[in-house]
Amino acid sequence: MARKKVETIVKDKIKPFLLKDKDSDFLDQLSRQYSYRLLVNSIDEATKYLEYDENGQVIEASIQRFLKKIDSIAHNKSLPLIEQKIVHIDNKGKKYIMEWDSQEACVLLQACVKGLKSLRWSNERIVKEFLEETLTETRNVEWSTWFKKIKKFNNKIKKSIKNDNRTIKQSGTILPEGLFVELPHNFGSICKQINASYENHLYDCTAVMMRHLLEILLVLSYQKANIENEIMASDGKHHVPLDSMIKNAVNNSKLALSLSTKNDMRHFKDLGNYSAHKIWYSCTKGDLEPHILKYRAIIEELFYKSGIKK
Repeated sequence: MARKKVETIVKDKIKPFLLKDKDSDFLDQLSRQYSYRLLVNSIDEATKYLEYDENGQVIEASIQRFLKKIDSIAHNKSLPLIEQKIVHIDNKGKKYIMEWDSQEACVLLQACVKGLKSLRWSNERIVKEFLEETLTETRNVEWSTWFKKIKKFNNKIKKSIKNDNRTIKQSGTILPEGLFVELPHNFGSICKQINASYENHLYDCTAVMMRHLLEILLVLSYQKANIENEIMASDGKHHVPLDSMIKNAVNNSKLALSLSTKNDMRHFKDLGNYSAHKIWYSCTKGDLEPHILKYRAIIEELFYKSGIKK
């Protein structure tokens, strides 16, 4: 069965009124910008902004607000899950908390998220244990009370990062220290672990950590390019396996990876998989040493693509 055009769905919502030419152009632009399913869901959600008269007919003056809300809802739904939650908290704060300061709130929430990532919290844990709990508490409190509570939590995060002073001895054999010395703590730690494990002849550890960093940076690169939806699994909550991610990345014009990175990524995915899962495989120095320069080039490119380095 053929699916309805986005414009047709909207026309059905605003009957008996018709779309103006500029509105049709606007919907056409949205159709190119967002997926069909996302737009349909956004239209359904935006319908609550339509107003009706006593006879149940749409009030014409509410149609433009309805159209604008389709765009804003689709935009928010296309954001990474963490950003969606921050937007949700901000919107709830505007509605329920007097003197809410959107800029200060969002900056503080983003600082907390950045700190939690440095402490190696997963995105799922950040959403569940921090952002969803904060969302629940963002109602019927004073702005100063809310702000002080989140500020206190952020200071606690900073203290934890400061106390997380474990030293990893390494000499930059695979990834030179100049490449990661100014990066957030968690990225520096992963780079050091890759170097240290290689220098201490723990080659299976090296291969697994090399794969781990590759996957992290690919995900962040998709997020930076605002195309994370292309690597989400069907449940909408998890990412596809790294193999599927690489297949997409190789042909993704928006990600625009270099030819060498496209050609070489799969090798490090395979090495990491072998070391983690193959019972009779044991990684050797010879498996890694000839490919160090290729790996370094991939990681440096992805540091920039992901926005980790500028």
